[in-house]
Amino acid sequence: MTCIASIDIGTNTVRLVIFQTELTGGLTQLYQAMAITRLGEGMDTKKRLLDARMDETISKLIEFRKKCREFEPLTIRAVATSAVRESSNQQEFVSRAKIEADVKIEVIPWEQEAGLMIKGVLWRLPNTEKDILAFDIGGGSTEFILARDRKIISAFGTLLGSIRLTEKFISRHPIDISEYKLLEVFLRRELREVKNKLSDFPPELLLGTAGTVTTLAAIDENIYPYDSEKVHGKSITFKRVEEILETLKRKSLDERLAMRTIEKGREDLIIAGGALTLEIMRIFNCKLLTISDYGLREGLVLDALNQEC
Repeated sequence: MTCIASIDIGTNTVRLVIFQTELTGGLTQLYQAMAITRLGEGMDTKKRLLDARMDETISKLIEFRKKCREFEPLTIRAVATSAVRESSNQQEFVSRAKIEADVKIEVIPWEQEAGLMIKGVLWRLPNTEKDILAFDIGGGSTEFILARDRKIISAFGTLLGSIRLTEKFISRHPIDISEYKLLEVFLRRELREVKNKLSDFPPELLLGTAGTVTTLAAIDENIYPYDSEKVHGKSITFKRVEEILETLKRKSLDERLAMRTIEKGREDLIIAGGALTLEIMRIFNCKLLTISDYGLREGLVLDALNQEC
């Protein structure tokens, strides 16, 4: 038996998961961790990773690498997505991660990110031999995948990320109605293009992954402390997402944090992320959203396992 670790370096969060392979071919999760470092803060205007955000992310990678050593021998797959992919100082960050944290980073294109994501999203999720639309809301981008019988039919990558949208549209908390209306108009226009690109067939099942949708699920049933098993596979209605979002819009940042189901660092981003979730459901005419707590991290592990076989 061996161990496989994956590290997902996103625009908003850095995530680690470690699995042990079993003789039966299965996987057992041994450890997971995440931190909000906002690596991609200011990317729309600066077009580069900010020094302070790189420092914080590298510091977290050093912690993750130290934890991985407790499970050696192990294989580590580390990937960076939207923020690093677009940054002018990408190589500086990748080099620092290798030198300072002993973490070799693959900067992957959105097409590869989407393929890995769908592997993770569908893993350990029953009744998914259907026409599925899966989406992954990140800080800098959102990937959409249309799948049939667990096979990708088409995919589309966008720059609709929660950090990017927040920096562009949302500056006041509680929310300013005029700002939110501009966000809605923008999202509906962009998502109509997504729908046109993914028009092979209407989805029977809408699947969402990553922090925005898992936070909405946690708020819906007051899941605190966060419990992956209670969130994974849970469904939430369009009406309930709408109700949660209306409540959050009326709250200050401190009032949102006081809810406990919203982790620190997501209290401002949840509005744009929630609005995006709601508009995806509206544009694709899906009244029910199923949440997967698995995603890119788990897809990386499964991919690494296949490469070893």
